[in-house]
Amino acid sequence: MKKLIIIAFSAMLLISICTQAIEVGEFRVDDGKLTGKYLPAGLEGKISCYKEDKKIIEMVYKNDSIEISIQFFDALEKIVERDPLLKEEIRKALLPINIRGAFFGFEYGGCTIELHDAPSRFLKIFSDKIIISEINGYELNPVNEKLIKMKKENISVVLMSDENLFFDGENITAKNNIILASFYYSEEKIENAFSNKEIGGEIIIAGFDLNNETYSMSYFGEVSIEAVNITEEKVLLNVRGNSTSGKVIKISMGKNVCLSDEFIIKFDGKKIDEADSFEDILNPNDDGIYPEYYKLDSKEGLFLLVSIPHFSEYKVSIEFIVENIFGKIIAAFFGIFVISLAALYMFKK
Repeated sequence: MKKLIIIAFSAMLLISICTQAIEVGEFRVDDGKLTGKYLPAGLEGKISCYKEDKKIIEMVYKNDSIEISIQFFDALEKIVERDPLLKEEIRKALLPINIRGAFFGFEYGGCTIELHDAPSRFLKIFSDKIIISEINGYELNPVNEKLIKMKKENISVVLMSDENLFFDGENITAKNNIILASFYYSEEKIENAFSNKEIGGEIIIAGFDLNNETYSMSYFGEVSIEAVNITEEKVLLNVRGNSTSGKVIKISMGKNVCLSDEFIIKFDGKKIDEADSFEDILNPNDDGIYPEYYKLDSKEGLFLLVSIPHFSEYKVSIEFIVENIFGKIIAAFFGIFVISLAALYMFKK
């Protein structure tokens, strides 16, 4: 009987594990250092931003933080050298930083930086010239003129730009813009979809609390995903964009949902079908005007991919077939009890 109780308790614990939420990163800045729950973002090195060949901003990625420094113009630099106590106050006055949970961004001297850490790691920079240096220990694999992949330990980094990227054996140089996204090796399929610009945007459902437990990112085609309503029975999203071609949106559910949970996905109120394969979902134009979905299990829990063949503004809903959890526990307990009695009877015979 004790073993039976232990088994039943384990079953109850297993059911409860599926309700754990994914954590969303949280940035903090202290003395010019940026820290968060998931740093570093797959890159350890230095990123320098230039305006008309003059260095404006320098960011040093370390294991536990990112150090940010700005280059003052000549006259101010001399003043700072004479009175170092003014440096931090001047930096704060010149560099308005915007932090919203897992989002960090600022603009200075013609350089714009946007960093997400939720836990998808995504960096976007706009500047005349961007140089990435001190990237020791990485295996670099140029895929084409505008895409380089970097690998180190269990992290893979994708570097992309609208212009050609240049690698001289030590430094990577980009013009006008660069995108950096990092993935675990287990996320290779998603990494490839990102590299092909097939994923337009992502939303993370960290819990069933609309006010505090969602986070969204726009990748390509200015695709935006907004949570309209979230309950344990239904997740309602508003999706819009200006992409002329179809895109896939990624909905990360974390461990809020078990793979065994039943649900249906609706697109503007109409139920949509599941794609035949992962490769099928990544071709949003192969089924005419009909969207599809596909579910995948990852290190961070369940996520759903929804293909949208054409863009304007749509409602996407995930409706769960909710059963009474106590009914599930009782059913599981009763099943184990019957099996145990049968085994005991056979053993006695």
